[in-house]
Amino acid sequence: MHYIRLLRGPKLDASNLKRPLISILLTITTDLGDSFLYPDEPVDLIISVENPTGQSIILDGDPPPRWTAGMRCLDVKVPIKPHFKKDDVTCTIRIHPATQTPPLGVLKGSDMLPWSVARGSFASKGLIMPVSVEMAKGICAPVAVRTLQLDSRSQPQDQIDIDLEEDIGESIARHIWDAGAVTASFLGDACSTKEGIYDTLLMREDGFNVLELGSGVGILGITLAQVIGRAVVRGHTSSKATVLLTDLSEAEERARSNILRAEAALSHINPNGSAVALQYEDLDWDEGKHGKFGTLVSARPWDLVVLSDCTYNVDSLPALIGTLSALHAAKLKYPGVEEGAKTFVILATKPRHSSEQALFGLLTADDWQYNILKSIPLPKLGEEDEAVDIYLLEKGKKMS
Repeated sequence: MHYIRLLRGPKLDASNLKRPLISILLTITTDLGDSFLYPDEPVDLIISVENPTGQSIILDGDPPPRWTAGMRCLDVKVPIKPHFKKDDVTCTIRIHPATQTPPLGVLKGSDMLPWSVARGSFASKGLIMPVSVEMAKGICAPVAVRTLQLDSRSQPQDQIDIDLEEDIGESIARHIWDAGAVTASFLGDACSTKEGIYDTLLMREDGFNVLELGSGVGILGITLAQVIGRAVVRGHTSSKATVLLTDLSEAEERARSNILRAEAALSHINPNGSAVALQYEDLDWDEGKHGKFGTLVSARPWDLVVLSDCTYNVDSLPALIGTLSALHAAKLKYPGVEEGAKTFVILATKPRHSSEQALFGLLTADDWQYNILKSIPLPKLGEEDEAVDIYLLEKGKKMS
């Protein structure tokens, strides 16, 4: 999959009141930014600029910007209606491939799942994730926003929009990556029924605790929080849940911002009060492997641990597996947890190099069992085939 990325925040030039312009410098790359989109056919982009009431302020007439093979960046000048001064321009800018289905600025999770995509459709040939950004009084926000729409095949009231802030610029930190986007779409689809939510998440009715490791922007934990919140409203479960995002300290600001967005969405799903508590805490695996956890991680036993895009750095794998095992050991010491209780982990990865296979040797050596839940081909334009592999890991054995 490819991503429209803003290389800098859009800038407003209102020096010519008859033709004010918004300048947008963008690129289209893979999730790690290591390859630019090289399409067989040019890709036209739709750029919408709307004020807070949803009215377009673009001056129509210019041809759509076009991304062609060999490009590394695209500098777009978007003319807006005349006589706008800087303080007049408060708007949302959305950038979306023309071939993908609306709504603009949104990627439908179902388009990433092969069993939901019609053969020969644009989605089956490859996807580009749109991006949005806010501008207030002519000043661009410091973050971009990705919107992933889950359960888009159901009734409109059942759809969930996962809004996640990302950094603007060339850094690949604090961005959505492929395994996270695909797995969030898979979880939204798999958990859309009562049977699915219990079979996929292995939920319990007496409370359910989810921990995300290496959360980054928080895509998996926030997706599960909203999926569980919706399941409660539908009557699919009565279980209250705690979802805790964890990562290194440099991820905290973006994760907390996305939690605030998610809490607003949860209050919309259930105006009477959310059944899901969504939190964040720093967790360094080099400390976690020794069982050194913060207050929130230590506060409860974790029924499910989730992580995505965390296995590409082979040097970190021993600390990761050590942290998983330490979480399991801590769970067994928690009051009320049965002897031999299991810990379950959903781990998603897009294999990038053969050295990542070391993961499975480390899991086996530490008595983790694993099997693949789903291998989902990536919808990728003009690139070699890739897939996201989603594994279920478990440790512990119920005593008879």
